Amino acid sequence: MKIFCISEGSIYRIDSGKPTQITCGRIRDYLNAVNEMKKRDEWKTTGSGAQFMQVQEKYYDTEGEFLRSLSSDGKRLVYGTYIDNVGGLYFKDPETDDETYIFANQTIIPGRMSFRDGKCCFDAGEGAYERHIAWLSTGNGGVDQLTEGFTNESSPFISRRDPDIVYYTAMGFAQNSYGQVMERSPRTISMYSAKTGELTDVVADNDFDHIYPSDDMDGNLYYIRRKYEPTRRKSNIGKDILMFPVRIVKAIGGFLSIFSMRYGGEPLRTGGSNPAKNKVADEREVFIEGNLVKAKRISDSERSEEGIIPPEWTLIKRSPDGGETVLAKGVMDYLLLDSGVILYSDGRFVKRLSGGKPETVCRIDLAHCIAVTE
Repeated sequence: MKIFCISEGSIYRIDSGKPTQITCGRIRDYLNAVNEMKKRDEWKTTGSGAQFMQVQEKYYDTEGEFLRSLSSDGKRLVYGTYIDNVGGLYFKDPETDDETYIFANQTIIPGRMSFRDGKCCFDAGEGAYERHIAWLSTGNGGVDQLTEGFTNESSPFISRRDPDIVYYTAMGFAQNSYGQVMERSPRTISMYSAKTGELTDVVADNDFDHIYPSDDMDGNLYYIRRKYEPTRRKSNIGKDILMFPVRIVKAIGGFLSIFSMRYGGEPLRTGGSNPAKNKVADEREVFIEGNLVKAKRISDSERSEEGIIPPEWTLIKRSPDGGETVLAKGVMDYLLLDSGVILYSDGRFVKRLSGGKPETVCRIDLAHCIAVTE
């Protein structure tokens, strides 16, 4: 078994505890084409003539979030991209490095995928809000959409017990009278039945998000649960008014102290610490599933086994009778294997969980979309 994941915009193979970056052909070809265009157009924006005419250099996107998803059909990897306003899906043989085109579409931003018994389901979106799940024919790129409406459905998983059932994460939006989105709902685990066409909420709670569902052959359901954080928070106007001068003074003082340390090498107060350095070491903000997450403080020691994801992000196993068991805390993403073994990321390490204490597989930052091939 070979383990792969996405980390900070690239695919990595994890082998003998070490990550090795794998090239995505679609992204490589795009960047090569952009570099050629930049060289070809360089004469237009350089030299005294261009300066006199105030010709500005044409913008080329070379640092975007091109890689959007990674999965596996058991033998090959499948990765999704969104480049230059075009979404695409590609098979990749990790042994030969050969790639096969599945589809490209200007209206679809591809997301996570699930394969089972020759079937493939994935989520795709258009714009900032709507995402829906659909069956996908990997042979001709045909898409059969399953959900619709002004909602966000993502992370589909074809049931191990019944390939006609798809679990997924669902989220709705609250709009004002002008049609503007004011709030999002907590994420729920929902189920689609291909036999009946019914959509059913399976796990829902007004205080928590539930994401990344999967199941086993015994009917247990697995998912990550985290605290629901509303987009808009209630404010105390009276308190805000009273604290306004204090916050302004603290902001000015913090800016001046950082300025002094950066350009003078000394804090404003004797014996004072470097606030910029402390902030970087103690607080790390990362985007996960579109949410800004304040990462947990960790030791600087290379031997530390702590992850950076808050412990409130728990991996849950839910039995058919509704009983829940917490399998791990501080989980960013995971993959449940057919054997029952769980591979998961805590934002700093990929770990293996098999009934006992988690075993570290590899240190790799912000690993997600874990996939395996045989």
